[in-house]
Amino acid sequence: MVHKLIGFYGDRPDYTPKATDQLALEIGRDQIVCMVRNTSTSEIDAIELFQIDQTKVDWSDIFFEIKQNSKILGTTYADCSVFYNFEEAIVLPLSKMSATAAEDYLSLIYGEDERTNTKFDSINTSLPTVTIYRVKKSLTELLNRNFLLFKTQHSYTPILNELLNRDHLPAVFLKLIVYQSHFVVVLMKDNELQLIQAYRFNNSDDILYFTICIANQSGVSPLQAQVELSGLVDFHTDLLEQLKKSFGIVSFDLAANQDAILARSSNYSPYFLTPFYKLMV
Repeated sequence: MVHKLIGFYGDRPDYTPKATDQLALEIGRDQIVCMVRNTSTSEIDAIELFQIDQTKVDWSDIFFEIKQNSKILGTTYADCSVFYNFEEAIVLPLSKMSATAAEDYLSLIYGEDERTNTKFDSINTSLPTVTIYRVKKSLTELLNRNFLLFKTQHSYTPILNELLNRDHLPAVFLKLIVYQSHFVVVLMKDNELQLIQAYRFNNSDDILYFTICIANQSGVSPLQAQVELSGLVDFHTDLLEQLKKSFGIVSFDLAANQDAILARSSNYSPYFLTPFYKLMV
């Protein structure tokens, strides 16, 4: 089964997108996010978050159920972007990357899988860097059937593009992005990327454990590190308090203009939708 956890449509209960709007999808193993940006106002008009039951393994069935319950996917869009949020991804210097090397690296870390396509994105840094990742062939074929033209990236790529272009980061900085059943952590030390990795979790204790371990591996106490938090934290009610007790500073990542779509609900924090909004920057 697929469950719609969130459906925000501005102030219009009868919301209908236009073909000239921009569509973005973020697709992960446990969740799919659909967003529409109005090309006239440059604001995000609608966002939907769907949870995928882990018993579902057929992407065609998943996509069919989502289309049945979505107010967004019934329209044909001229501009579409797809972001893959799968754990089978790594970041490498461009000098280490070739088609064969990318497959070898992924197979070494995650095991061989002939049912996937290997893809890569360029990251905008002074040191040429790429995200390499896998996508199921069945998912790629499904998207090709449903969308005439679409651009693709892994979610790591916009995360790093935004973070690596910031100035004056703390000496030890951890960016923590919480999704439905996994989270992504980025470790920066002295303005240099040390780690970006996705971890599966069952509860907030798992998130806290992994984050503390990563901070310790940086060579400093967690109390000397700053954590920046965003995502579905409100689904894990004690996580914020646990982080505040364990780390020196806990701050929040907020995207511009996202308050408007959250204004109708007091159930979620301002940083709840930040990871999705930033995909469309």
